[in-house]
Amino acid sequence: MFKFFLERPKKKPDHDKKKKSKKSAAPQKSMPMEPVRMDTSMPMMMPDAIIQPPNQILFLTNLPEETTEVMLQMLFNQFPGFKEVRLVPGRHDIAFVEFMSEQQSTVAKESLNGFKITPSHPISIHFAKK
Repeated sequence: MFKFFLERPKKKPDHDKKKKSKKSAAPQKSMPMEPVRMDTSMPMMMPDAIIQPPNQILFLTNLPEETTEVMLQMLFNQFPGFKEVRLVPGRHDIAFVEFMSEQQSTVAKESLNGFKITPSHPISIHFAKK
């Protein structure tokens, strides 16, 4: 009727046999882990899962702090269909550039993606979300 709990003696792990078989199969060397350092000199690449379809509005990232609206207008004004540049208040590193059509924005994107405004700031250009 009554069940009692009886503590069993703990089994010793039988690691020695497993270690011997693994060591004989292939020697394993442990390497110290080092932190991964990101190269900030290259434009950030967006994973394929979040690449946006063509859009008439371009999303610019990795802009230097001294970037102005006039600088971006001069840069993108050379492309047909350019409409306007919009800087994001409170964020110096991103902006939006609008064109008349998706085809025109695609030409500008392909031409200027990676363009270095300063030696350490290549522009990263993607299509904006629709």
